[in-house]
Amino acid sequence: MSRDTKAETRAINAVLWRDWDPIGCGVPEDEYESYVWPVYKLLIDGAGREAVADYLRWAADENITCPVPETRLQAVVDKLMTLGVKPVGES
Repeated sequence: MSRDTKAETRAINAVLWRDWDPIGCGVPEDEYESYVWPVYKLLIDGAGREAVADYLRWAADENITCPVPETRLQAVVDKLMTLGVKPVGES
């Protein structure tokens, strides 16, 4: 079965824009696209939830400078981990 990278990255972008949204003031849908590929890479490399949370925490706190509450961050990670993005080599 082939991987649908475009659909997977679109799904990640939707979660980041709709649920993570550190800026939180009606930003364009492509605002967080630069964070999609790093999250995608973590997921296809089989990284655990903590690695994904650490990356998003760093992105919000250090890069965007708009921290996300931990409860919201964990809810976002939950959604990302259930998108069905399989690690490379898993079918």
